[in-house]
Amino acid sequence: MKKLFTLCFLMLPFFTHAQSGGKIGFQYDQNPTVSANGKALLNPWAGGLNSAQYSTIRLNNDNRDDLVVFDRSTGKVNTFVAIDNPTGSGIAWRYAPEYETAFPINVYSWLLLVDYDGDGRKDVFAASSAGVQVLHNESQNGQVVFKTAANPLTTIGLSALRIPIYVAGTDIPAITDFDDDGDIDIITFDSDGNILAYQQNMSVERTGTKGLDFQRTGGTCWGHFRKEFCNDFTFGFFCDESVGGRIAAQPSASNARLAKPLHTGNTLTVVDTDGDGHKDLLFGFVSCENIARLKNAGSNNDKANFVSYDSLFPAGAPILFPAFPATYWEDVDGDGQKDLMASPNVSSNDGYAFDFRASNWFYKNTGTTQKPVFQLSQKDFLQNDMLDLGERAAPALADLDGDGDLDMLVGFGGVGLGSSYRAGIWQFENKGTLQNPAFSLVTTDYLGISTSLKLTNTVPSFVDADGNGSLDLILTGVGANALEIRVLLNTAAKGTAAQYNLTNAIRWPKPDVVGPYDLLTVTDVDKDGKVDLLVGYYSLGTIQYYRNTGTATAPSFQLQNQFFGGFTNDDYTYAKARSLVVADLNGDQKNELIAAADNGTVRIYQFPEKPDQSLTLIDSLASIGVPGKGLIATVGDLDGDQLPDLILGSVSGGLRYLKNTSQKVVITGTTDEPTGPWVFPNPTDRFLTVRPPFAGQVELLSLSGQTMLPMQPVAVDADTVLDLGNLPDGNYLLRLTGENRPAQVQKIVVWK
Repeated sequence: MKKLFTLCFLMLPFFTHAQSGGKIGFQYDQNPTVSANGKALLNPWAGGLNSAQYSTIRLNNDNRDDLVVFDRSTGKVNTFVAIDNPTGSGIAWRYAPEYETAFPINVYSWLLLVDYDGDGRKDVFAASSAGVQVLHNESQNGQVVFKTAANPLTTIGLSALRIPIYVAGTDIPAITDFDDDGDIDIITFDSDGNILAYQQNMSVERTGTKGLDFQRTGGTCWGHFRKEFCNDFTFGFFCDESVGGRIAAQPSASNARLAKPLHTGNTLTVVDTDGDGHKDLLFGFVSCENIARLKNAGSNNDKANFVSYDSLFPAGAPILFPAFPATYWEDVDGDGQKDLMASPNVSSNDGYAFDFRASNWFYKNTGTTQKPVFQLSQKDFLQNDMLDLGERAAPALADLDGDGDLDMLVGFGGVGLGSSYRAGIWQFENKGTLQNPAFSLVTTDYLGISTSLKLTNTVPSFVDADGNGSLDLILTGVGANALEIRVLLNTAAKGTAAQYNLTNAIRWPKPDVVGPYDLLTVTDVDKDGKVDLLVGYYSLGTIQYYRNTGTATAPSFQLQNQFFGGFTNDDYTYAKARSLVVADLNGDQKNELIAAADNGTVRIYQFPEKPDQSLTLIDSLASIGVPGKGLIATVGDLDGDQLPDLILGSVSGGLRYLKNTSQKVVITGTTDEPTGPWVFPNPTDRFLTVRPPFAGQVELLSLSGQTMLPMQPVAVDADTVLDLGNLPDGNYLLRLTGENRPAQVQKIVVWK
């Protein structure tokens, strides 16, 4: 890319100080294009999906159903609107995060959308701490609004008392009009997890209108079957009323060794799978790989009678996940016929058994809703149109090819590689412009990390570790249950593409107490020219500051403050580990700190002038909602407005891009400024002479606020010469500070 230094830049005032007060803000933006394997991704910044739950709903008032996807692994609602397919017939799904904040944020297990009052607008049914919560859809004119209708949702139990409807925290109930009377019923497992409870909606029978008046009917073991573990159904079962209708949880002989399961969890979907008019059940269990179809030979009411099962469904291409599959019955291709979706109902990748790059199986219904025929169409529904590296995406931005714009590396948690589970880094080249980035996938194994190192949860970042003016690559990852820190020094000549050699990577010492889920940020906290460590502790919720008491090339990190910024152990329940980024977000020449927490919140703080000072909260970014869980943050100016934009990776394996909409602080002149230049020559090809108007300290910063030359003292009316020969060509800021004096900021151009 050609070097362009505009006359306007050089004509800006030479003697300035920053006016503070610019408001910080970010908003989701889908504009930066991304292509992979020659295909332009429709939703590159949708954030990835792991354990997805599917419901349709009208979001934008265009008379087409849209899509809401709740990811159990992140507790996040993802919203997509239906659009005309830009590459073919039918519809496509465009990610539309602007609707997400309308949905409840206190959901931790399941969320389904069902119209309970017949007004044509689907309402929210979701797990809550009290049982089941219901939010009524009161949307109008494309404005999505939900208001609480019940929390907890109640029923008249077998004891004739009104009690909360029980749904185990790990279960997904079936919410549908099972008896075809016009109001929705609820089918769930009772508290022992082995028998079904049929919560019949009596609203139409009692009032003639649709509502939420439930009563448990069909006896203690509705459907006349019981189960305990995988595919061990007992049919023709009638409850023993002599023991109060309860069933003793005794395993069958063939399953005696499984008498006590390690976990509980059940998923249910109601579908008439063969068009015989009898509604069947699709059942998933926490420790089973398969979905079992239970055939109903009875009525579609409290007299339902399930008599047999198929352990492999659909036949020919059965649903098989490592554990806990769940199904959803919705029209996801816009052809008017309901399809079958399948995804694991897990909160994490226990045992690294799942491939979360392809965990959303779409079975197209080539028949009708009344008599479906399921054909497996793809295993990466929605995922194939977004960046989805599986889990724990960790982005980093830097100009890797020396063309002047920012390229991107993305680490990830890991994928199956033979018999092992390995993490690595994807590399994307920015082939766009300074104003319009366009990322293109180069490789899914940058530097051969996944094949050379036995790591999980790789996190790349960039910093000038050795103080020579070029960006070095910091690589952290978990090996043998311990966090490892590697530094790959940039050996490239100035102004050329970065060169990192994995073979020559330097293993940095790490604090003894740093664990595998802690997050490290390498930055110069005390402004002594050497990088230090900030550690976001997962097990404590604190930030700990380790000062580098060694050298730039041979660091030694010593604990200076175990409660950096004022965070205490009480923050564990709020944040756990925080991903930290230090940058000037609004151009006021003061660094802010972005804290992206494990729980999905993102907060902005004023970075302290001294390491022992507390952080001051600037903004909680409530407008962006919850971007995901297990967040990893990075910043960089991707649109040329000289404000660093934000990219967030999360446990769901994808990225979200947020444009910086902060009120930009304008650097203006003041009456007490000097009347002549105090730095020269400018532009410079190497040496810069500083002749300050007052005694103080100077430091050289990048336009994003990163320290490029450490702070050093300068005397009034005396020359200090700075050597900028190791810096790449570009624009920089030289900041002069002194006691009781306004900061002076001089724009510098290095042009060799």
